[in-house]
Amino acid sequence: MRVVIIEDENIAIRKLRKMLLEIRTEIEFVAELTSVYDAKKWIKTTVLSDIDLMFCDIHLSDGLVFEIFDNTKFDLPIIFTTAFDEYALKAFKFNGIDYLLKPINKDELKNAIDKYENTKKMYSQNQLTDIQLLISQFQNVTSIYPTFISYQKDRLIPLSCENISYFYTKNHIVFAVCNDKEYVLEQTMDEIEKRLPIREFFRTNRQFIIHKKYISNAEVYFNNRFIVHLIVKSKEEIIVSREKATSFKLWLAGL
Repeated sequence: MRVVIIEDENIAIRKLRKMLLEIRTEIEFVAELTSVYDAKKWIKTTVLSDIDLMFCDIHLSDGLVFEIFDNTKFDLPIIFTTAFDEYALKAFKFNGIDYLLKPINKDELKNAIDKYENTKKMYSQNQLTDIQLLISQFQNVTSIYPTFISYQKDRLIPLSCENISYFYTKNHIVFAVCNDKEYVLEQTMDEIEKRLPIREFFRTNRQFIIHKKYISNAEVYFNNRFIVHLIVKSKEEIIVSREKATSFKLWLAGL
């Protein structure tokens, strides 16, 4: 994977490089740009089709990163990394496929890269004639409902995720809650998350994955978090972490 980083803090660049290489050892860093000026100059002399993914901070030393893409045909998928959450909506208008708040969480960074790679695998090179098609898949994923299998004694019980209100894990056992009943699953939460339509399901924390249509409301909680209340009552509070709060609000709004 050929990657470009736009970031004006050397410490932040080193930390991001380190985490990325821990997640994907084969990553090649094509360029590291520290200003709007340098990035504009680099883009004019670069074959962008040779780049796979870009990581961008938003506040740079000489302006906002969005200035780089003004009046420029730019179809590269971007993962934005920033300490400010007020630019999330604008970021998704500039080919943003994820929006990570600093300090960057390694698990969230890995999930963002997994999302990029898993969606890209769905399309052959012949089909993916325009990178914009890939970007549209991140932002408008079709709701295809996979089926999960619960094993109970001598029975196999198929569970369509369309009818699952939430998944949760406790004592290293994963459960699907469907029609007020709990079913044990063999997959891990990470494996389940990868199979779910991202417009319908959200990983609030390590313990819970929730289904949008079963949400009653989300209550503002201290330290910029949310408590999610479902139509089907959960045994424990479902809390959205501060780091995921912005992504949760965008997901809930269908953005």
